[in-house]
Formats: sequence, structure tokens, C-alpha cells
Amino acid sequence: MTEILKLERVSKTYRPPGRSAVAALDQIELSVAAGTFKVVCGHSGSGKSTLLLSAGGLQKPDAGHVLVKGTDVYRLSSEKRARFRAETMGYVFQQFHLIPYLNILENVMAPSLALTGDVAQLEQRARAMIKQFGVEQRLDHPPSELSIGERQRVALARALVNEPALLLADEPTGNLDERNSEIVIQHLRDFASRGGAVLMATHDMRIEADEKLLLENGRLELFAK
Repeated sequence: MTEILKLERVSKTYRPPGRSAVAALDQIELSVAAGTFKVVCGHSGSGKSTLLLSAGGLQKPDAGHVLVKGTDVYRLSSEKRARFRAETMGYVFQQFHLIPYLNILENVMAPSLALTGDVAQLEQRARAMIKQFGVEQRLDHPPSELSIGERQRVALARALVNEPALLLADEPTGNLDERNSEIVIQHLRDFASRGGAVLMATHDMRIEADEKLLLENGRLELFAK
């Protein structure tokens, strides 16, 4: 299978004033291939978010390399890295990060507007994605009028509308009830089954995936039940 994401000896240490240094990531080695759904488990503060931010080109590690589709992300200029992220990656976060003054259709379209000159085609894709996630009846509503589960499905639609190669999901079920959690996880699995690469961080040890890893004391190891 084609390797989409590769982390090579990635390290990140935080040095808060007046406190001991904390090694969030310690020479992490990780790869995620196309068609694969991988989960990184760990307790709050274990470094899961740092791992995803580093993998997604949003937080430069202190050492190591992050390659997405063979491109060393942090060797790109800030401008080129931002465009590369938008073209190849999708992000889903626990807090959704929907824009409160835009309706649902506008929220789904917003991150991809800079990548296309064909706004009509983008709108068509966005409408289709919104329908796929079962929130088409909320098309003209702002996020404040949606349930928490609906907001997360909109966030997923936004992440996938540009057909990314890599989807990064940071605690996407953290605010959801069991039913909506199952819906979100199934969408992640479906994306992987269509050839996408998924890396998800969660504190929920029950979630099943192609591979489960445990992040503890800055190191990754296979999850043992």
C-alpha cells in the first residue's frame, strides 16, 4: 500500500517557565498507508494533540521529519506548507472550529475556496458531502442551531470536501454520545475503505482500528488489551 504519512524520529519538548521540561514526543516513528485507519490512544496530556499537530504541518517538532506523500512538510515555506496542507490533508477536532457567522454550506466550503476558481463546482461537492453526512436539512443554519452531533458531522464534511489523502482526527468523539460517536467512527472507516489514510487520537481505548497505538511518556507502542 502507498505510504501517505511518515514520521521519522519526531521529537517535541515543552519547557514551561519555572517547571520541568516535558517530552511530549520522543523520537516518534510512525507511518500510515492509504486505506488504513490508525488510532493513537493515551490519557489527557499524553501528547496526542502534539502528535497530530506535528503530523499535520501545524506545529514544527524540535527534531525529526514529517513526510506526507513523500514531501518533507517542514522544509516547505510557510506559504507553500499552508497550501500543501489544504490540498492534501483534512482535520477534525473535538471542538469543531466551525465559523459561527457562516451557515453550514459556507462552513463546508470555506477552507477550499482558495484552492479553486470553480466555486460552483465546489458548492456542488459541498452540497453532496453535506447530504452524505445527513445534515442537508440544516444547510442554511448557523452552527449554533445544530446539535453537537450534527456539528461534528459538518466538521467531517468540511474536512473531506476537498478529497484529501490524509485525514487527522483529534478526539473527534470526545463531546459526543455513544450513537453519534459510532456514526463518526463509521465515517472515518468508510473514508479509509475508499483509499484515504486516517490517523485518529483518542482517550477511548475501546475504538477498533486497523492498528491501535499507545502514546505514553512521549513514546509510541502497540496497544495491548
